[in-house]
Amino acid sequence: MGIMLVYDITNEKSFDNIKNWIRNIEEHASSDVERMILGNKCDMNDKRQVSKERGEKLAIDYGIKFLETSAKSSMNVEEAFFTLARDIMTKLNRKMNDSNSSGTGGPVKITENRSKKTSFFRCSLL
Repeated sequence: MGIMLVYDITNEKSFDNIKNWIRNIEEHASSDVERMILGNKCDMNDKRQVSKERGEKLAIDYGIKFLETSAKSSMNVEEAFFTLARDIMTKLNRKMNDSNSSGTGGPVKITENRSKKTSFFRCSLL
């Protein structure tokens, strides 16, 4: 499982909420959930209230990956999903390899279907 924590770089309050969300994840989610912090609206640099460095520092403090994105211009959006999916896949493969001695399945592969206008991802056991 993976969770993306998204704040608006033009809204200080949304950035402050990230710590609360992380606390909720630590209390209620599985301990091995993959997390990523995204600073959205990086296309609106003229209205920025949260510096990229602050976002990076918060992510480092919690040991979480960080990216700045723009949903409007699609900047780093696909990369964010691919990165989180790869991290989940790596964790699943590690778990499966650890339990493979009991003969349960093989590695996981994530592929993207580019034949359609919108992207979607498929996760399959190999």
